[in-house]
Amino acid sequence: MKKIFLIPTLLCAMLSPVTASAQDEQEEPAVKRDYSFKSARPLTQIESLYSAIIAATPKGVQNTLGLELIETKDSIRSMALNPTGINVALVEKDKKGNFYLQAFTTDGEQTRLMSFDSKHLGMPYAAAFSPDARQLVVATENGTYVFETKKFRQIGELPAFTCHPDMLVFSPNAYFLAAAGDEKVEVMNFEEKTMRRTLNPEETVTDVVFSKSSDEMAVLTADGMVAIYDTRTFNIKLMIEDLDNGYACDFNFDGKYLAVAADDDKVTVINLLKPEDRIIMETPEVSVSDVLFIVDSNENPVLAAGTDKGIRARRVQLEPYYAKLVSDEVDMKMSEWLKKMPDETMEEYRLRVNDETRAKQRRLFEDEISTSLAGNLTAMSTVSLGSYDADNEVLAVNFDNMPTIFLPMPREDLSEINSANDLEISDQQYGLLGDDSFELIYAKFTNKKTGSEYIYDNVNRKPMEFMNNDNIVSIELVQQQMMEEVKLEELKEQVLSEAKKDNIISDHTQIAVNSEVIPEYDANGNKIMNYNVNFAYQVDPEFSAQEDFAPGKYRAEQSGAASSMLNIVKNAFEGDFANYVKSGKRLNIKISGTADSSPIRNTIAYDGAYGDIENEPIYQDNKMSAISVTQKDGIKSNEQLAFLRAYGVKEYLDSNVAGLKDMDTRYTYNIGVSEGKGAEFRRITVEFTFVDAF
Repeated sequence: MKKIFLIPTLLCAMLSPVTASAQDEQEEPAVKRDYSFKSARPLTQIESLYSAIIAATPKGVQNTLGLELIETKDSIRSMALNPTGINVALVEKDKKGNFYLQAFTTDGEQTRLMSFDSKHLGMPYAAAFSPDARQLVVATENGTYVFETKKFRQIGELPAFTCHPDMLVFSPNAYFLAAAGDEKVEVMNFEEKTMRRTLNPEETVTDVVFSKSSDEMAVLTADGMVAIYDTRTFNIKLMIEDLDNGYACDFNFDGKYLAVAADDDKVTVINLLKPEDRIIMETPEVSVSDVLFIVDSNENPVLAAGTDKGIRARRVQLEPYYAKLVSDEVDMKMSEWLKKMPDETMEEYRLRVNDETRAKQRRLFEDEISTSLAGNLTAMSTVSLGSYDADNEVLAVNFDNMPTIFLPMPREDLSEINSANDLEISDQQYGLLGDDSFELIYAKFTNKKTGSEYIYDNVNRKPMEFMNNDNIVSIELVQQQMMEEVKLEELKEQVLSEAKKDNIISDHTQIAVNSEVIPEYDANGNKIMNYNVNFAYQVDPEFSAQEDFAPGKYRAEQSGAASSMLNIVKNAFEGDFANYVKSGKRLNIKISGTADSSPIRNTIAYDGAYGDIENEPIYQDNKMSAISVTQKDGIKSNEQLAFLRAYGVKEYLDSNVAGLKDMDTRYTYNIGVSEGKGAEFRRITVEFTFVDAF
């Protein structure tokens, strides 16, 4: 199976995508520009880095400029690209039909990093890098093996798949590792290293993809069928037919649509909430073998296709997933509403926040946000009057963009209305239906001639599935979290007071602490509660140079604000929050480090405080890459400074906070370089997520 992974900004800069929609009668051709590689060899697989696109040909790997990055003597069966983009693993096939695996750098030097031991581990079939770029998994005829990705040393072994995998696919949250082969899909719980589910479509599997949220998995087969699985249960929630040969597929970013390379010359985009709603894109000039959703620089969806003549792309007009937008916005608003007010006593808080008031407030937010997203749908609709139900005294009012409503109206008033034009509609409120379309839930109708008013009120309709109590935290947990946040605030004030006495900081440094209980599901589909605790600080700009990081500095102890914040962390997790620090329990720590844009004209010496760091996975602008800092090369970029500020937090936590080293602690580094210059842009923040904390 061929698979493409493309870079939105690079792709859209090089191509001229056009718009397509279900209503577009005269679409422009999808092919706008050839995007060919120097080699005449056919492209067998395309993947992406954040700075370039690379492609596998039968005899090598090239970049977009046609530079041969890797040459091979045998044919390439499949390619797995490290998410950071710094290296690639190739499964190759020799003349005798045997498979073997090698890993190379992608810098054009053709440096071999790994030669797989097929003699002892068995002939490799497929490989995949974990989403955090820290592990490479290889499935062989003998078993499944795990390697770390810095030196490519074996670090573990997984249960063997019973199939001979043509592909290995990780879910974005790393909960699942799916192997497809022999008309079978086996899903492993990668967290627990156990088999989660075996699926038997009894047809050749051409693609397996997870949604970006990891909530769903699509399995496409060669008979033109795609099955959408709920990853909490791995039960089928939707089957879609009539997709011709079904070469490959991909979810769009919010999971509402699925694009399928249905045939050589056709791509079909399916609305998964209304499967009959499809966009058909014909590509008569090229043969499409793969598809992928990306976004352009303006966050517009773009559909990319891998073809026999290179990469082609076009913009597509897709409706947002309104239900998810509403749900996410409601969660944010409820998170604020649930917080204890500064002058509110706990007794007052318990009276304000209970199951009844929370449900009422959530519903108000839902209707408010839905109405805002809907716009004025009645004004954009062709409105007509239907039949009158004399027994119930309701008049049918029809809309061409929403379901019909039944408006209460006395029988004697009916004669005063000849058409919908006699009614003025105001005070509209809208809600969402299961297919993600809007309905009118409240409005005032006024007879323009008589001034009589009629109220349509369906606000208390049955709530949507996405708005039910499945993701609601119990009031008891919310109140517990609020009490602990009060303790956290008290601890913060105590630490700040001592730091000010010692002239470490002044009143110009503010530190923020907050916490939240987040409902989640584990890799077995069980509902769990995660506990987030966040720490951040702000220093008034004119005092940043004295109380925060000075230019070129990165150690936490070199910033009064940073060291004070970390002192709060230490006191909290060794004190009132110590019950969450449990040996073996999962703890995710996300550390953000920033730097300003002041140019580094001369190399800054790195004192080796944290050792030489090579190819450490990081995120910058939500994109994964790798970074290195060594004593020999020193610090030459603001990105390195930002990273060292984040990495220093890890070193502080490991060395100073009792118990954290005994947890299953996983660090993520986010770095940023601001456009502005000055000390106020040099800082760190840290977020702790205690998984399944309660």
